[in-house]
Amino acid sequence: MSKLIRMSDESYSILDTLAQKTGFSRQNIIDTALKNFERDNLLKKANEAYAAIKKDVKLSSEEQEEQILWESTLADGLEDE
Repeated sequence: MSKLIRMSDESYSILDTLAQKTGFSRQNIIDTALKNFERDNLLKKANEAYAAIKKDVKLSSEEQEEQILWESTLADGLEDE
């Protein structure tokens, strides 16, 4: 489904220049930019959450214990293959 959006003249100029330089469609560039923005936002939130855990001694200890438990599952069943 196609939708119209408003964008500044400056943004449109950047978009147009990128399309000309790369050969990608404007739509493809916008789609890629949005996916990258979403991924970057997710990683930023994850980094903030881990930073908060590291500041809290109790949470940090619990997180380390959980990592140890998960590490023991990494090789589960591999020796049978």
